[in-house]
Amino acid sequence: MTIRLYLDHRSGSCRRVLSVVKHLGINLEEVFVNLLAGGTQSEDFLALNPAGMVPVMTDEYPNGNRFVLSEASAIMIYLCEKYDGYTLWPKTDDRFQILKWMFWAAEHFRQPAPIYFEEKFIAPIMGGQENVPRLAEAKHLIEKHAPILETHLENRAYVVGDSVTLADYDLAAPLSQMSRSHVPYDHYPNIMKWATNLETNNMAWRETGKILNAGMEQVTAG
Repeated sequence: MTIRLYLDHRSGSCRRVLSVVKHLGINLEEVFVNLLAGGTQSEDFLALNPAGMVPVMTDEYPNGNRFVLSEASAIMIYLCEKYDGYTLWPKTDDRFQILKWMFWAAEHFRQPAPIYFEEKFIAPIMGGQENVPRLAEAKHLIEKHAPILETHLENRAYVVGDSVTLADYDLAAPLSQMSRSHVPYDHYPNIMKWATNLETNNMAWRETGKILNAGMEQVTAG
């Protein structure tokens, strides 16, 4: 049985999945898909995920069948179920709280960060200019939703329970490019304290952050 993970290590969504892989010590094959070179738009990749987005996971079964799964959060849950990752995805009612925060991240919290990244980092290196109205809308979304997480994290080290779960990886991913995107989550001290704790004390998250930053340094170096 062979699991392949198609990813670009510079992607925050891929970081979420790779952190689960490293947290659980899963042995799988990584297939690099270069986002910046249009790798997700190739015919072969679109056959795996017509949405043209990473990450994508394939699981080859002994009978020759292949299971294909896209969307980072779904892959994270699949890996926890398959490899008994119940510290990240507990078999208690907490998993519904985790799922709530994962859905909330997708619907609200993660949306502004890619806009800031595209406008503050990608546009300048491509010779373009910031789209000011687009950034204003993204800022409005942060101001609307970030206070909810800020309040929730008061006197909390983790989003759910007393240890890291999938909710933490899901919600921390948008902060991965802050040094380049300047997305203003640093206006929220509880969020920053939680993110720093995760970066400092969770080996899997710290290691994937180093991988992401090394990849981004290659981009800026030309």
